[in-house]
Amino acid sequence: MISIFFHLLGAAIGTEPFSGRSITSDEWWALYKMCAVHGVKAVVFDFVRQLPKSEALDRALLMQWLSAATGVEQTMRRMQMAAEEFAEAMEKREIPVVVLKGLAFAQYYPNPLHRECGDLDCYMMGKKEEGDLAAVELGGKVEEAGYKHSHLIYNGLTIENHRFFTDFDNTPTGILTEQALGELMQEAHIYIGDSKLYCPSVNFNALFLLKHAQGHFIDEGIRMRHVLDWALFLKAKQQEMDWLRILPMLETTHTAQFAGLLTAIAIRHLHVDVHHEGLLALASNAEQKMVEAVLADIMGEQPAIYVDGLWHKTKRILRRFRRMWKFRSLASESYPRMVWNAFAFSSYMKRKVGTD
Repeated sequence: MISIFFHLLGAAIGTEPFSGRSITSDEWWALYKMCAVHGVKAVVFDFVRQLPKSEALDRALLMQWLSAATGVEQTMRRMQMAAEEFAEAMEKREIPVVVLKGLAFAQYYPNPLHRECGDLDCYMMGKKEEGDLAAVELGGKVEEAGYKHSHLIYNGLTIENHRFFTDFDNTPTGILTEQALGELMQEAHIYIGDSKLYCPSVNFNALFLLKHAQGHFIDEGIRMRHVLDWALFLKAKQQEMDWLRILPMLETTHTAQFAGLLTAIAIRHLHVDVHHEGLLALASNAEQKMVEAVLADIMGEQPAIYVDGLWHKTKRILRRFRRMWKFRSLASESYPRMVWNAFAFSSYMKRKVGTD
């Protein structure tokens, strides 16, 4: 079933032709559930709805899938409208709103409204505090959420207003990562469509995408949507990348091995064409055993991350430590440092951090 899922996903993003293989009704239902779990149901539905009747799924599932995909599109449209309104209000105050992941990565999708995300992450080019105050003036609310960012609530939209790009925890590698991303953030931005939302440079998006996916993978696991972000980024923008600049940054920030694994999955399972020799070398150097382990983890069952109660929280922490150990070779920090940081930089400690 997983191989059919990859085949369908590849066909949906245009990296491989659909074989026309006969898929049973039970298999279609299983595929729909997999798409829902991995956050790609709207992306895949764009392809499924075009299948000829001889290959199409039954009407009940078609209607359910249509409803789910329409729901994603409506949610994302409301979110984008609120984000655009917020950015326009901020621009009047000379505060830029540069989008981190989410709506920025969605620009690489066939239909940007079909890339699922839950909130707006942004960077205001050193004007975070001004942005927080402006959000309150506009009728919003501000909640501190640790050293990395604050939470702004504006017209029903949750906005993560970043002071820093990552949870870098004052480590040498983390500081180098922040400095590299800060350097790339100074490159030219472009507006997203006709809005006042800015999209960072392709170089920034490449490093940030990989660091974000790496952090989530080590801490709690990722789904195929994260892999799809990278696959579609490569499909759309790899020719515009300054790889001679970015590849050394991947080494410095201890992201190169994870980048190689994610690229290997994109090449081998989603049939994405990769052209740069340096990136191809990272992918070819990825051990097959580790590629299979990462892919099995992505496709495997993952418990609910946020469940109330001390027992559930304790289990979540212990599971996180087990993940850190199992995939320690892919992390940007050593296992002892990761465990220490989990306590030392928790939200309860309120430790001060900086990149100077």
